[in-house]
Amino acid sequence: MLEFRSVLRVSVAVLLLRKKHIIVVVQPAELVNLVPMVVVLTGGMGCGKSTAGRMFEKRGFRRLDSDQIVHDLLESDPATIREVMDVFGPKVISSNGGVNRSLLGSIVFDDEEKLKALEDIMHPKVQEAWEVAVASDQEAKWILEIPLLFEKNLQNRVDFTICVFSDLKTQVERLEQKGIGRVQALARINRQMPLSQKAENADFVLLNEGSLEFLEDQIKTLLTRI
Repeated sequence: MLEFRSVLRVSVAVLLLRKKHIIVVVQPAELVNLVPMVVVLTGGMGCGKSTAGRMFEKRGFRRLDSDQIVHDLLESDPATIREVMDVFGPKVISSNGGVNRSLLGSIVFDDEEKLKALEDIMHPKVQEAWEVAVASDQEAKWILEIPLLFEKNLQNRVDFTICVFSDLKTQVERLEQKGIGRVQALARINRQMPLSQKAENADFVLLNEGSLEFLEDQIKTLLTRI
């Protein structure tokens, strides 16, 4: 398995008080990069990880989206499709031969045991996909979007972790815009690690509640520190 390493000395932890949560943003005092540089965006549903990822991509990073990897595997990877069918039955296979992600989602998000079964299938495949990609271009700067970074204890395999943070109201509104009902959106969010905990665990926090320009300004500042 790949190992990604940087020499990092932490100088100061800045505490941002937001409502009832304390968000810890750890700022590095000194960093010596060893290629490839691998930076991960994490956060909750509807926080804007993909939006932030595209902004890094515009600034020269190669981008990998874990959700897109999952989509591609469920759509066209025979081994993945077969494993999912073995666990959840032929009813989850669509007419084009791929997995009906909408139906599968409705099954697993109402059942923690089934959700874990799906994660056990998908997460090793997703991790392998981004490790292979990074190994293929070891001179690149990589930005990976991994929603369950801390849940799967992958943070020590990358150079930096960034939590994209939005308040609950904003998260729900964004998910509703994607066609997910309020009740289901709240249920999905509540099944994940609390966003405040992800923010505390991350090296950096990006607040994504204002304009796109506000988010871009934060990323510009962050890139002067890594």
